Amino acid sequence: MGTKRGRPKISEFVKYIIAYKVIQYSKRFNETPYKAWLRLVRVKAFKDLMQEHYKNTKHREHWVGKLTQSVDSQRKFYSKHLRKILDQFAKLKIYTTKEYKAYLVKNKAKMTKGLGSLQDRLNKLRK
Repeated sequence: MGTKRGRPKISEFVKYIIAYKVIQYSKRFNETPYKAWLRLVRVKAFKDLMQEHYKNTKHREHWVGKLTQSVDSQRKFYSKHLRKILDQFAKLKIYTTKEYKAYLVKNKAKMTKGLGSLQDRLNKLRK
């Protein structure tokens, strides 16, 4: 009926990327999620991600600059937004390179077993 008022919601893309990187950094560097968030803020591509987050605001550069430079703003963004985002994506699995390769080998082994593995061969013969 009418338009929604108030602050626009964070897009799912931005939520997912932030949660993925914070979980990845906390696992890789053995840090708390807060320390991983502070590490993520220092990455070059973080500004582009926050540009996407603040795309509907009037003074986008001001808000992005404030978030990248002010530790107090970073702390508040973590306490108000990031905790909820991390709770939402709590079951997100981050694979290391070794784990991912083992996962691929395991799935390839599943594909070569049983009648399902013959499906592609039968389709090729029919054509």
